[in-house]
Amino acid sequence: MNILNKSIGHFPLGVWIAIVALLALFLGWGMQAYSLLDWDGAVDSGVQNERFTGDAAERAWAQESWGVAVADMLWPLPIGIVALIGLLRKRIFGFAAGLMEFSIGVYFPLVFAFQRWTTNPETVIVAIFLWMIPSLSGIIGLWANREYFEK
Repeated sequence: MNILNKSIGHFPLGVWIAIVALLALFLGWGMQAYSLLDWDGAVDSGVQNERFTGDAAERAWAQESWGVAVADMLWPLPIGIVALIGLLRKRIFGFAAGLMEFSIGVYFPLVFAFQRWTTNPETVIVAIFLWMIPSLSGIIGLWANREYFEK
């Protein structure tokens, strides 16, 4: 028997891993929401890197980052909420939404890494460890338990 299929409480281990990974992604979406509410505070706390003041390049990066933060509130956050509800209710839509959410959790740190590795390598490393690795683990955990949701 695969260790990811071993039941621990209400769910198999792989599903628990997916739930924890979703919570890690919610941390990212929460930081994006904070950025929209207080951009300068987000820059001061290290959540964002560029300000709307300074040279033209920094202002342009800040506009791009602000747009990404808005998009994160419109698309990945609702998918994550649907995924969490579906996983907790053991529904196939939770499995599907979870895979969608985790694919975003793999995609955005990679894009961020290619964009910002030379200017903000520490932020890229944090994104990889906080979101990409848990998302990959969530994908593996859900896929190992795909029959669990087909009941």
